Amino acid sequence: MKKIIISVIIIAIVAVVAIWGRQYYEARYVGADYYTMIPLDYDLTPEPLYSMSGEEVGIGVNFNLTAYNEQGEAKIVKFTVNSPESAGYRGQTMPKQGDFLLVKASQQIVLGWNIIDEAGVPAGALNQLK
Repeated sequence: MKKIIISVIIIAIVAVVAIWGRQYYEARYVGADYYTMIPLDYDLTPEPLYSMSGEEVGIGVNFNLTAYNEQGEAKIVKFTVNSPESAGYRGQTMPKQGDFLLVKASQQIVLGWNIIDEAGVPAGALNQLK
């Protein structure tokens, strides 16, 4: 009888951990497409970037923008682009004022972004951006 109770408890714990793990994974790493435009007055001056511990990790621009999905629903997206002279530079082209961006964002983080043409922005998002 003890073996059955212990087995049931172990199975319940494994199930709870598996469900929690899947929810965490989906909230953090499964994203949707959002569209934004760099405002014409957005400050693109590179500045020092710091780690969570306060250590300087390079130079770049922190972006904090409102983006929209195809239905025009808003989401705040935050991401950093390192400057070419920065140690964390990954070959990214620095967005310019007026550029449209396709941002892949999960519930928690920005997974990636690309500069796109205005023609690539769905009407629902474009209406919100203009």
